[in-house]
Amino acid sequence: MSVKIKDVAKEANVSVATVSRVLNNVPLVNEETKKRVLEAIERTGYKPNAIARSLKMQKTNTFGIMIPDIASSYFTEVVRGVEDICNMYDYNIILCNTDSEEQKEQTYLDVLIEKQCDGILYIGRGISQELKKKMVDSKVPLVTGAIHDYEYSIPSVMVDNEKAAYDMTKYLISLGHKKIAHFSDGHHNSLIAREKEEGFRRAMQEEGLALPKEWELMGEISIRGGYKMMDALLKENNRPTAVMATNDEVALGAIRRAGEEGLSVPKDISISGFNNFNISEWVQPSITTVAQPMYDIGAVCARMLIKMINKEEVENQNIIMRHDIIERESTATVK
Repeated sequence: MSVKIKDVAKEANVSVATVSRVLNNVPLVNEETKKRVLEAIERTGYKPNAIARSLKMQKTNTFGIMIPDIASSYFTEVVRGVEDICNMYDYNIILCNTDSEEQKEQTYLDVLIEKQCDGILYIGRGISQELKKKMVDSKVPLVTGAIHDYEYSIPSVMVDNEKAAYDMTKYLISLGHKKIAHFSDGHHNSLIAREKEEGFRRAMQEEGLALPKEWELMGEISIRGGYKMMDALLKENNRPTAVMATNDEVALGAIRRAGEEGLSVPKDISISGFNNFNISEWVQPSITTVAQPMYDIGAVCARMLIKMINKEEVENQNIIMRHDIIERESTATVK
């Protein structure tokens, strides 16, 4: 037989209304009575009805999170940051894997609104105007992670992808590389990919360096994708001395294919990555990369969203996190 709220009231020798106030953190109960109620709850094993409580409080203590690919180390690390903050503040998570497909994004958004999530975190490669409008019209507090919308009208937490790609390109140029290829995300709606491409191009153009079309490849952002892009590059007669890959997994695939071709990394070709995944430090050669605080991006997103839900002031609604160039073994000075 399940324990009811009246059983707790009887055990604590208080009214049902007093128990309800304690459960809902209403500041009208003195500390001694509150302690007695909490001890009675523990003794009786009472579990509040979450559905009934959420209806009364107009709050479900639930976040909806939309990510494009749960298999990606980047997005799982961001979600870890969100989850740890949610655990601290007693929020639950509904995680939706969208595969960056707009129809799935629209469907999942409907589900999260229907489930009456207190807030939504959209962590992705890019956000369409149609989806953005639907999110804003829903009136549910919303934060984007890893990207921003085009007008910066939605609160966001991210690194400056354009500047980070620019810095990595300039680093490769500082090693003496003048012939640099770029392996990018081939997804049509990737704002991150476009910003990285802009940073790469800005650095190359500042130095007056050539940008042959065959050195700018697009594909799947995975080890397999990097392998295929390097395979395509190796078929060209005019080969670069360095490759800037859009993430570390792509760099790893590129290193594998270069090795199969008999090329030594970095002696014959330098290859850099992006994101500083854990594996980047432990593979051979270890990968020179752009480090960005993926976990912290998720944690800051969650803190910002909780403030918005609680109607607290959010002073900085578009936060740019720091990035760093991590020098490792996969890049070297041109001989």
